[in-house]
Amino acid sequence: MIHHVSGSTNASDPSSSKIRRSRGKFKGLETLKKMRGYNNAKLHVQIDMEFRRPFGENTDDLVGEIARLVTLCASFDVPYWCDVPEDRKIKIYEKLLDKFELKVRDEVCNDIHIRKIIYEIAGRRYRDVRSTLYPHYQSYATDEDRLQNPPEDVNANEWAWLVNYFGSQKFKAMSERNKVNHSKQVISHITRRKSFKQVSWAEETVKDKLEEIASQPCDSPVASTPEEVLSLVVGQRSGHVRGRGCGPKPPFKSAATIAKIAGLETQVKDKDERISQMEELISQQKEEVAQIQEQLCKQKAEVTARLQSNMSSQLNELVNKKFMDMMFQFHRDLGIGH
Repeated sequence: MIHHVSGSTNASDPSSSKIRRSRGKFKGLETLKKMRGYNNAKLHVQIDMEFRRPFGENTDDLVGEIARLVTLCASFDVPYWCDVPEDRKIKIYEKLLDKFELKVRDEVCNDIHIRKIIYEIAGRRYRDVRSTLYPHYQSYATDEDRLQNPPEDVNANEWAWLVNYFGSQKFKAMSERNKVNHSKQVISHITRRKSFKQVSWAEETVKDKLEEIASQPCDSPVASTPEEVLSLVVGQRSGHVRGRGCGPKPPFKSAATIAKIAGLETQVKDKDERISQMEELISQQKEEVAQIQEQLCKQKAEVTARLQSNMSSQLNELVNKKFMDMMFQFHRDLGIGH
């Protein structure tokens, strides 16, 4: 069911509506990063056939990828997920198998039962995606404005169908009914989208880590305080230890990040030293080149002076010889005349 979103405005400008900021769209970047860490191998996800839920460390990536594929491949011009054409569903499933390896008790399994479980997850994500489109519908006052401003990743024809669907009496009645049902909820679901199977798996993982720490010798270099043990077992995020809310706050950078930064700083320092050495070598080579150029200039000047001197001597000899020849011819001509 799609819940009616209260607190909307009828302004034509979508920026004027008070819609709660979300984490943004899942783009699958972390999934690709994980795959690169495993040499581009598929990520393994366990499937519990009893609860019909995935579990394990890659479950969030699987569910996020399903939501992304539903947004890209599913058609939104039908009332329910069951009405989405089968070829669209098959496309989503096949693209999902390009990145994930689904297992049942450590055996790869892609039979019809696994496909149905994936379709069930996709159906829930389909409702979630549809619910995010309704606030966009509410942010405009008229259907004309809504049709002229379709949301991203939804084509114009499907958006036109949704505009008509969101404005129908059937949808409005369902929305009001869902609001009433939601107001009757007494206990909130604190695990958000995590299934009980995933929560159970996380608890077992924490228990195994605690037993591993407890089995280590007393003199081993492990965490000594309860806060350090908690941070080591359940992990930590920037600014707080997971599971402790506003309790003990660890450093904003994890130990792994600090070590990585230190390694990068060392690499930068090494590169700076190499650059300094190269600059010094280049400076020395420039000095040697300058000295060679100076020597060449001196040699050129000496050769030029020597050539000029030789040419001057040869020219003088040639002029003198020519002069003597002319004088000889002149005297001979005078003798013939007398």
